Amino acid sequence: MDRRGAGGSMDYAKQFDPEGVSEDAPGGSGGSSDERVYVFDDHTVLAVNVALATGRPLLVSGPPGSGKSTLAPNVARVMGYRYYCEVVTARTEDQDLLWREEMFRQLSDAREGRFGGPTAQEYHRPGALWMALDPSRDPELRPEQRERPAVVLIDEIDKADPDFPNALLVPLGELRFPGPGGTVVTADPEARPPLVVVTTNEERSLSGPFLRRCIALRLEPPGRDHLLRVAELHLGDGYDRALAEQLADHLLGSFSQHRSGVASTAEYLDTLRACRRLGVGADSPLWRSVADLAMVKSGFDAEEHP
Repeated sequence: MDRRGAGGSMDYAKQFDPEGVSEDAPGGSGGSSDERVYVFDDHTVLAVNVALATGRPLLVSGPPGSGKSTLAPNVARVMGYRYYCEVVTARTEDQDLLWREEMFRQLSDAREGRFGGPTAQEYHRPGALWMALDPSRDPELRPEQRERPAVVLIDEIDKADPDFPNALLVPLGELRFPGPGGTVVTADPEARPPLVVVTTNEERSLSGPFLRRCIALRLEPPGRDHLLRVAELHLGDGYDRALAEQLADHLLGSFSQHRSGVASTAEYLDTLRACRRLGVGADSPLWRSVADLAMVKSGFDAEEHP
């Protein structure tokens, strides 16, 4: 579905506007060059702006390959924000986003006579949300980045324990949480609050209270025009347009055969590059075989092989 015309005019005061931003714009995405090629549609831009205006987390859903995980780093890149990511697994706890006490380091220092006390700063590893609220806790941050706001990605939240989202309601809603030694970590009232982006694969239902506190955005699988635009942006004017069109049609056909989707835009670009380096053009009988190996993963079902 093309939402670019949905709702009439899209003229409004944007905090986030990717129009005219260079692909080399500074930011904290830290991703691969493929991840820094992101084509924003008007509906996605509006959702990001609503999340920024309300201070609510942006909850992003959609099938694999729709760009859920790469949205947040690209918003950070466009806005020049710092970027932090927590990839959720079945073992992730809400505390991981806040801070962790390094007990083994305390014991080791105590044995060596270097123990600075249980509240010493070096024994508490800050999580993504703490570093987003307090840039001084990020040891890798350059001085010129410390005044920048932050984007925090909580990726695949539905892989955690069912109680995990509800445990984050207060830290995400109030941007404050108990720190070590009875301290309270809170946002600087003079600073712009971080934008929190949460992705879900919809493998597990999220609670009503959590959903009500989020701005919800559903991404659709990439369309043909979207794929061709990404290919042009990333590969330049010299790319094989006919091959790009054939591969885009092949990829979209794979989406129709697999309910969960198969390939991502990055795999589409990988296939185009592989064909170019192997000298395989649109008129070669090999392009389909290259696509099945690099893009469609022929013979594998995404439902059975996540």
